[in-house]
Amino acid sequence: MDIEHTKEAVKKEEGFRLETYKCTEGHLTGGYGHKMLEGEVAPTTHQGWVEIFERDFARAMTGADDLLTLCPNIDKTARHIVVEMVYQMGSYGVSKFKGMLKALQDEDYKTASVEMLSSKWAKQTPNRANRMAERMANIS
Repeated sequence: MDIEHTKEAVKKEEGFRLETYKCTEGHLTGGYGHKMLEGEVAPTTHQGWVEIFERDFARAMTGADDLLTLCPNIDKTARHIVVEMVYQMGSYGVSKFKGMLKALQDEDYKTASVEMLSSKWAKQTPNRANRMAERMANIS
């Protein structure tokens, strides 16, 4: 799986909204799941949201790589799943997945999958969590 596939997976999971809305956590959100920051002005065009998506995605890549520094041999698919998780929850949120990160360090993708599902995230977005955990479990 390459970066473009990961971008498309994130876009598919997030969906797209031109107008801002309140997400399940109560944050003002728009575009491809972008949490509006204080003082930030929402774009009025799809292209404006795409530019924000590209910035957010680059931040997710960096955040995932920071979390995975102890996983030099991580499977590419597993890394992309972590990027998707960081896009959704931020690197701080994903840093709380201690069991998953330890399993990834051990290259134990089945355990990482189980750890993903034993979380508040899996209860809040069960369909998405199940899809991603299944992909993780199927890494051989």
